[in-house]
Amino acid sequence: MKKVFALFAASILFIGLNAQNVDQNVISSAGGYDVSADNSISLSWTLGELVVTTVSSSGGDLILTQGFQQSKLIVEGIDINPDLGVEVKIYPNPASELLNIRFSEPLNGETLLFLSGPDGRLMFNKTLKPGVVVDEINMQKYPSGTYFLRIQNGNKMNIYKVIKL
Repeated sequence: MKKVFALFAASILFIGLNAQNVDQNVISSAGGYDVSADNSISLSWTLGELVVTTVSSSGGDLILTQGFQQSKLIVEGIDINPDLGVEVKIYPNPASELLNIRFSEPLNGETLLFLSGPDGRLMFNKTLKPGVVVDEINMQKYPSGTYFLRIQNGNKMNIYKVIKL
């Protein structure tokens, strides 16, 4: 009876250990990817990882692995206040109903407005015709939280943090 119980306990333990899945995730502060001019050497790196070393060289090929590299890593960044060329007032901020946008002077060409959620998902977009000085966004339909408003005119843009109450 003890053998049957021990076998049963061992099988339950084995099934539990076999069900585990370990993924390689990286939260790093910096990194990059570089390829030599003749495409013979490529180097990919990140900072802030645990070190796992692999060094190999055979027939002139060089492989160097340190850390948990992610081959399908997608990086999206936010530019910090690039110059739009005019003063922009966004009020009230925090907003509960309407978010007003006022330009100090009319912009040339079409102006694009993009409102994104905290996860980067596009919530709203709008194209303003040339010469518009004042516009508004109805914030009532969005849940409370932090949003990012990107205003783009040609190759110039600014990104503003907006709080919805």
